[in-house]
Amino acid sequence: MKKAILVGMVGSLVCLGALVSAAEVKIGYVNLRQVKETQEWKRLEAVFQTEVNKSQIEVEQRKRELEKAALQYQRQKAMLSEETRREKERELQKRKIEFQLWAQERQQTLERKRDQMSQQIWSRVKEVVEKIARKKHLTLVIDYNPAPSKATENFEKGFVYLAPQTDITEEVIKELNTIFEGKT
Repeated sequence: MKKAILVGMVGSLVCLGALVSAAEVKIGYVNLRQVKETQEWKRLEAVFQTEVNKSQIEVEQRKRELEKAALQYQRQKAMLSEETRREKERELQKRKIEFQLWAQERQQTLERKRDQMSQQIWSRVKEVVEKIARKKHLTLVIDYNPAPSKATENFEKGFVYLAPQTDITEEVIKELNTIFEGKT
């Protein structure tokens, strides 16, 4: 009885393996570096860069104010009493620490905004890739760069050759541009 069950299970596995191997596997690829050239990606990058520039100006301004206060203290230092000097030094040290913490917080805020922007756009890219993959009945879509920046880049990922007709990059870019057309 056990032998019959074992033979039946092996037979079922062989049949299942034949069915799986008979299923057509279609693979497509997308060059995600090119996707970064979409209008929306460029718009979001410009918005983010504007924020970075504004933040850098603000940081530099506060840094100059702190340096100005330190210079002013150095000029007056000789004329101040010991107690007043210590108080001014504590105040300058406190302002320096506050500035460093504030600048660090600004940097973290910018990083969070960049992450949010990236998450927003990559989520949309994923939706578009999935839509096109379903339409073309693709089983798998991979990231592939037909013109890698270094000779071994694709080999490191395990890709040697992909047929050009499996490239869906232009469709993804076109769809993304259509989705974001007219948005500001």
